[in-house]
Amino acid sequence: MGMSAALALVLMGTFFTLFSYDLEDAIFARLVATAADGRRDDTGAIPLGMTAYVGHEGLPSWLGDALPLDTPRGEYEVFAQGRGHFHVAVRPDASAGTTRYVVLDTTALTSTTRHLRQTSGLLLASALLALLGAAGLSLVVARRLSRPLEQLVARVQSDTLAPEVDVGVTEVRALAEALRVRDARIQELLERERAFNRDASHELRTPLAVAQGAVEILELDPPADTETFGRLRQAIHHMGLLTEGILWLARSGRSDESCGLVSISREMVALYGKHRPHGDVALVIEAKEEVLAPLPGSVARVMLGNLIKNALAYTHQGRIVIHIAPEGWSISDTGVGFGQVEPGHSGFGIGLSLVERLARRFNCDVAFSAVEPHGTRVRLTWPSVEPG
Repeated sequence: MGMSAALALVLMGTFFTLFSYDLEDAIFARLVATAADGRRDDTGAIPLGMTAYVGHEGLPSWLGDALPLDTPRGEYEVFAQGRGHFHVAVRPDASAGTTRYVVLDTTALTSTTRHLRQTSGLLLASALLALLGAAGLSLVVARRLSRPLEQLVARVQSDTLAPEVDVGVTEVRALAEALRVRDARIQELLERERAFNRDASHELRTPLAVAQGAVEILELDPPADTETFGRLRQAIHHMGLLTEGILWLARSGRSDESCGLVSISREMVALYGKHRPHGDVALVIEAKEEVLAPLPGSVARVMLGNLIKNALAYTHQGRIVIHIAPEGWSISDTGVGFGQVEPGHSGFGIGLSLVERLARRFNCDVAFSAVEPHGTRVRLTWPSVEPG
């Protein structure tokens, strides 16, 4: 704002300086024109301070050099080196064959340097006062605009945007209203998603329960094709985990449950490792002791199960290592990178997407990174729980 005020002062000073010089020249030109056109005083003489010359040969040599013999009718400004500043009216007389010149010496009238030196202190003081005034006004305006914005930002960050935000600035009030409408729209969409997840998961539970019951009956007298039956049982169990995860996304509030990640990891390895497509892949679990995580057991089964299933699906050779420690759970593989897009497909399915959404739901972090020379590593961390 201070720079803007300084620039405005410079532009205004330049404008008024140019305007004053232009006005000065117009006044001097009008004076010599009036004298040359014969509007004299009662004595018949030209006004005081002006000199009249008849014929070009009557002009002083320095003035004759500045005004050639064929100079047309008009008023001219002449700067004579070492002589001064002059305004001249040229009036050719065709009938007499001569030209009349009226000269006004304006050297003393236009010597403003001395006056500028005398008033430079006043001009500087005026400029400083103007800058201070502009800076003060800028602070007042900025404060008036920033205070309601700061209040609005604080309310948005705290998720306490009131139905009516008391702000005095029209633009900020419009912004608050737009944010309120957008927040209402987002809440509506979230509630619609929760309702869909809740209804979908409940609708899926019934056919899944029927399928699980049928599998349990078949287990009493297993069919001859045990491999196909095993894949069916695994698929139904995986569908159950996905349904449970979707149902958790539809629930509100937090859970105080915790679970042991070592036992759940072994459970998921036993489930998905029996019928893995690549039998030459070694799967290792590294853990010194049971590790408790602030997650419901069903949620942990959904997240860890999907990560283990994807690692097995995209690792053709080498090893898969699951490392479990109090600071986090991770899985590393030597495959092409689970979750990679296969030719003719897009995306990586609902599994990893569900893992990421459940992690956000329970305030956990999921980080994907590459493993050299090839492979992928996924690390799951959660906020530490202070002992009560």
